Amino acid sequence: MSSSTMRRKSLRRVPGPRPEPAASDVPAVSLGRLTKADFRADEYLKETLRSAETTNIRQFRKGLEDARKGASKNLQKNVYRNYESFVFISKEISSMERDMQLLRELLHGINEMGDELMEPEPDEASRVGRRRTQRMSMANQHDMFKDQLARLWRTVRESQRLVPFAPGRHVVGEARSVSELSPSTLQTRQKVDIVVLSDMVLVAARKRGGGAQTVLVADRAFELANVSVADVGDAARSGFLVKIVNRAETFLFGFKGGDAKNEFLLLISHAKAGVFADTGAPPPLPLAAARSEREDDGGAGEEQQRQLDALDIHIARREFDAATELVLRLQGRGVKAADAQAAALARLVLADLLMPCAGRAQVAQNVGLLHRLGWDKEAKGAFLAARSATIRNRTRQLRLEGNTQLYIRELAIVYFRLIRNTCDWYAELFADPTMISALIAWVRGEMAGYAVIFRRHVFHAMQRFQVVASCLNHTLAEVDILGHAGLDLKFMLDQEFFPDLTACVRSYEARSVALLTKAAGEDSLAVASKVSTENYAAAAAQFGAQIPIVATVSRLDEALAEFGDELRFIVRDSLYSQVVASVLAIIEGVLKQFLTVLRRPRAAGAAAYGQELALLVSTQAVISWVIPRAAAHLDRIFGRTVSDIHNLEQRLEAFPASLQDVFCQKHSVAIAKRTFDFVTADFVIGREVTDEMQPSEQMERLLGEVGELARALDRWGSVSKRGVLSGLIDCLFVQMIDPRNWEADGRKRQFSHYGVHRLVLDIHFLLRVCGSLVSKSTNNMANRVCEKALRAYFAGAQGEGAGMMNKSWYDARVLTAMHRLGFSFPDFGRGFEHRSQQSFDAAATPTPNAGRQAATSPG
Repeated sequence: MSSSTMRRKSLRRVPGPRPEPAASDVPAVSLGRLTKADFRADEYLKETLRSAETTNIRQFRKGLEDARKGASKNLQKNVYRNYESFVFISKEISSMERDMQLLRELLHGINEMGDELMEPEPDEASRVGRRRTQRMSMANQHDMFKDQLARLWRTVRESQRLVPFAPGRHVVGEARSVSELSPSTLQTRQKVDIVVLSDMVLVAARKRGGGAQTVLVADRAFELANVSVADVGDAARSGFLVKIVNRAETFLFGFKGGDAKNEFLLLISHAKAGVFADTGAPPPLPLAAARSEREDDGGAGEEQQRQLDALDIHIARREFDAATELVLRLQGRGVKAADAQAAALARLVLADLLMPCAGRAQVAQNVGLLHRLGWDKEAKGAFLAARSATIRNRTRQLRLEGNTQLYIRELAIVYFRLIRNTCDWYAELFADPTMISALIAWVRGEMAGYAVIFRRHVFHAMQRFQVVASCLNHTLAEVDILGHAGLDLKFMLDQEFFPDLTACVRSYEARSVALLTKAAGEDSLAVASKVSTENYAAAAAQFGAQIPIVATVSRLDEALAEFGDELRFIVRDSLYSQVVASVLAIIEGVLKQFLTVLRRPRAAGAAAYGQELALLVSTQAVISWVIPRAAAHLDRIFGRTVSDIHNLEQRLEAFPASLQDVFCQKHSVAIAKRTFDFVTADFVIGREVTDEMQPSEQMERLLGEVGELARALDRWGSVSKRGVLSGLIDCLFVQMIDPRNWEADGRKRQFSHYGVHRLVLDIHFLLRVCGSLVSKSTNNMANRVCEKALRAYFAGAQGEGAGMMNKSWYDARVLTAMHRLGFSFPDFGRGFEHRSQQSFDAAATPTPNAGRQAATSPG
């Protein structure tokens, strides 16, 4: 069978894809039925999937999943869209709950007062008898109340300050070992005792005194007429709770059991009943008894009572102007009962003044009433508190939708224009000059609040300097408006934001150092570009028209330029020191990283030399080219010479030489280990010294690697070839002269006759080939090495050692080797004047007797 026939049959056997169900066969998802209140899932499925196939059921299930996901997304969007409204309504409901509780208490008191007013009038005889009995008991009652307060003052420290003496004030009862809880977390704050008085509630905290003794200290006190007490309920987790609401403050107390809680609530109800029934007279007598008492004083008492009743009506109707006039009239007549009514009136006016949405006319009216009532201090505090609440409410209405600059601009408008308006209002409402300090303190507090929000959205969010500057400019523009109101707050703004600006610069510095350190560590040390030295005399004198630099130097120059461009947005004289310190840290961080990279071990060869020589050139480029550019940029930003950066170039002049020394030390050790390793070399060789003796192969390899380094240096004209090679040779002899290399396992190093000649010949050969690259100190170290080797040889020979060859012998061997290997060792000392070898010859070719004398001399 042919292959084409088999292919056709196989194609016929392959089943095709199943056809998709028609759209009309798939049961549709009815969202209307799913959302009905009487929806039943079983009936809906039976009706919908009665004749559906498996494929259709799967499609129906997929439709249900899509509908569920869509509903979930819509629900999430609705939650996000209405979240702020939900929070605002929750707060409003909580506030209304407190107001309703207070209103309920006031209505209860009014009802009880109405019941007493409806009390039937007693006849004359009974009234006279009761009056006499009450007069006899009033003195005893006053004494009892005084004793109760004195006992309370002795038991609870600092209670006399919160609960001073007042006529008719007495202790109703107390609740002990109560836990004060946090309303939000239900965590215990402290253990307290609650003392219920006739017109106040005192909370005393239990604190540890001397030793293990516990004492009671007065913590806070509430006016009973201003608080509402609610039974929160019993819970196994939180205990038996009671909530006390004092105007805008809410306190939560937990009792040990239900009986203790019910007893406390009963005490509160009894005390409130006495408060709302009391008309302000010293003894808490019933209203009819008080009226009969005043009747003895004649018609004046009835008139005062009518005026007090009218005052209550004015206060209840919130007719504050008429109530104030009446209170002042009664106080002018010496009616003591009017004092309590004046205090109640003032507290109601204060409550209105605390409303943040009040207009200017209403605020002025309330402040005027409080001034007439003598509550100037309280009016000042309430006015400023209301203005703070207004600022908070307006701030919460601002939307942050990703544009920080727009948000800060709107925030500055809200804060500083409301502060200006507050200053204008305050000057009109409080003319007393002694009160201006409170306004200044309030302004400082609001400035601090603005700084907290600004800091959170600008500085803590790590915004760019341009954004920071824009936000600061918006703030300063609004602060200038306050200058028209007589308040120059720019110095406050500088004090608030200077630490943040400094921290912002330090953070930018840290990020730059981290990025440049990483770049230097990953740099291949290949020449990335060549930059012009025009306008940079020091760089041009050393490098010529162009400087070859690695990628890290280019990154450093870009980072410093970007840093300067960012700084120009927020530059000010107060940041000078921090900016200079940050620039120094960035530059020095890169140079330190160069030093670290240079010390890393690398493979031998011309490539390694080229990388590290490029690093040496780049280090000099940082000092001669990058630093002057950065200094000139900062000069333009600050508008004056930044001498600290200009002086940095002089301060770091010696740093390239330090890196060059590290380079020489590193490669001297590596070359010695690969070629002429003096540390492990064996100089006890049993061979004879002949005229055919030549420098060792190890020394020849050493000179070969030195020649390779010299050729690499020829490609980097800006690196001192003389300095590098001279330093390398110097480091080789530093290793040889090290005392640790002249002892092994506690025994001094041994030299045979052949071994000492080989060492002296190798050193002589090295110095002659290197020529003028050998410094005076290197020549001296070479003499010392030869001298130590001769001493060791004659000391080991014990007077029987053979003599040393003379100078001409060594010169002949060296010249022979140089002629023989001249093509392998180009004269890397060419162009330098050869140094005299007389001092070395004197040490290297001593006579046998002189050698013995040197070996046996005391040193």
